[in-house]
Amino acid sequence: MALEPVARAVAEEVARWGAMRQTGVSLRYMMEFGVRPTERTLLLAAQFLHKELPIRIARRALDLDSLPFGLSTKPAILKVRDWYVESFRDIRSFPEVKNQEDELAFTQMIKMIKVRHTNVVPAVALGVQQLKKDLGGPKAFPPGIHEIHQFLDRFYMSRIGIRMLIDMLHHIYIS
Repeated sequence: MALEPVARAVAEEVARWGAMRQTGVSLRYMMEFGVRPTERTLLLAAQFLHKELPIRIARRALDLDSLPFGLSTKPAILKVRDWYVESFRDIRSFPEVKNQEDELAFTQMIKMIKVRHTNVVPAVALGVQQLKKDLGGPKAFPPGIHEIHQFLDRFYMSRIGIRMLIDMLHHIYIS
């Protein structure tokens, strides 16, 4: 019971951030930005991600809460939604990125978020399987199931965009 107001406050913050406008980022811009990373460009990238990722992550969490046919209530989908909310909270609770030390700490947090989201695709697939089973198998899917396909297309494209922002702006250093 004591957590309910906290959960409500987080849900309201997710809704507020999810309603914000995403910043368009072209592939060309990302490529040019990351060609020769310097301390300054890494700092600018961290500052950009600190503001942009909560918007994109909040939208994914909201999308997962509004799926048709009861898909949003499937345990696997709820788990994925919780990962997105946890990542949102992590980024929002991180202080403003002001210097190289902040940038390095932010980068470490982003690495943890990327690891947390490693199993999003199989977990969403499991949620769809759970729905199929509950509806009586794949042939029993109701008319309008294309809504789920459209959601999955948007969701996975957005997920790719988030990962590209993290990777191409050099916030995950591949060893």
